[in-house]
Amino acid sequence: MNKVQSALGGIVLAGVVGFTSVVPAAAAPAGEGASTGPSTTAVVAAPMAAKAPMAGKADRVKRLGKLTVKGQASLDAWFAGLGQYRQGKNPYAFDWSTDGCSKAPEKIPGGYDFTFPCHRHDFGYRNYKSLVGVSKFRSQHKKRIDGVFLQDMKQVCGRFFWADPLTPAARKKAKASCLKTADKYYATVRALG
Repeated sequence: MNKVQSALGGIVLAGVVGFTSVVPAAAAPAGEGASTGPSTTAVVAAPMAAKAPMAGKADRVKRLGKLTVKGQASLDAWFAGLGQYRQGKNPYAFDWSTDGCSKAPEKIPGGYDFTFPCHRHDFGYRNYKSLVGVSKFRSQHKKRIDGVFLQDMKQVCGRFFWADPLTPAARKKAKASCLKTADKYYATVRALG
């Protein structure tokens, strides 16, 4: 085993030494004495891609609709959009801010976490209100967004814990409590949201 570790360590070290000896040559502008062998390689910066224009209101509302409906495909698309936003990409200029579950706890007993359902719920509320107005949001989108919120929370309550510290009976109780909490959160946003 020690021979294998020594051999791997030597390979890694050789790779690091080889990489660091090439990087200065690649980084130096052409013709500035960055020769490391028979030929010099100049790195030419790729032209910056033109910034794409922001999507129009109709396209934004259409995309928002795809990110705020029931079903796994919509949830996956929302998570992909959140990932892009976190990487600095926001082609639809959506508002990704959140206050979590407002004043209600996001993490509840049993290991359940409503952070993302609450974030997605905020996402739907904030973007529809800004794009279509509060009145149209309330009449055409609020009930659906609240329903998606309930679906997302119930999905959290249905999660399987691979290293579950609870007994099957205790997990059953924790899940029932989670579902009850999801119903309470849903009832609250239906009444007040």
